[in-house]
Amino acid sequence: MVVTIHQPDFIPWLGFFDRWSRSDVYVVLDTVQFIRRGWHHRDRIKTPNGPRWLTVPVAKKGRFEQRIADTLIDESSNWRAKHLSTLRAAYVRTSGFAGLFPEVEAIYGRNHRRLMDHNREFLELIAGRLGITAPMVLASDLGVAGSRSELLAGLVEAVGGDVYLTGTGARGYLDERIFGERCIEVRWQEFDHPVYPQLFGGFEPGMSALDYLMNGPGRQA
Repeated sequence: MVVTIHQPDFIPWLGFFDRWSRSDVYVVLDTVQFIRRGWHHRDRIKTPNGPRWLTVPVAKKGRFEQRIADTLIDESSNWRAKHLSTLRAAYVRTSGFAGLFPEVEAIYGRNHRRLMDHNREFLELIAGRLGITAPMVLASDLGVAGSRSELLAGLVEAVGGDVYLTGTGARGYLDERIFGERCIEVRWQEFDHPVYPQLFGGFEPGMSALDYLMNGPGRQA
């Protein structure tokens, strides 16, 4: 059984969904620390003025070491309306807008208090659109202790996996020996980013998967 493990990032790029599509289980790593300048609460879309960040504001004061699972959204600004306005302006002319935007709008309209819940709905929406059926399992439901490679290997074991599929960004810290001791194969993702039609000039890779779906190239990651 192939397992991938990743934090519940906000509307992530196609490379993540490619890894999920090649797995039997996706373990949502919601027990690790929220990273303030990472991808947990932001990603990029392509706009008439080039790539632009969409950032979900989160409560930070006195919560420096909070887990992703415990991170709350900061509702002191009208950020939801601003996100929807930006998305509408960027994609209203795309072939996928009419079919996808109402679902995006509905997620924002549910006013989730936790970042995790907001992100999870987007993960489910995009996975469904891409035909990904492998289930999500929350790390917080598995009760696995440890850190770094020990934690990851333990999570793979907890869901009955024997192959861990990971991205190349983990090469700097992953200890394959720990996985080998548990008879778990480490498999490295090979991902060639598709080039698809975009508005507003030349192709920009690495955008949120919403960019891919809005531009309507098909149902494959």
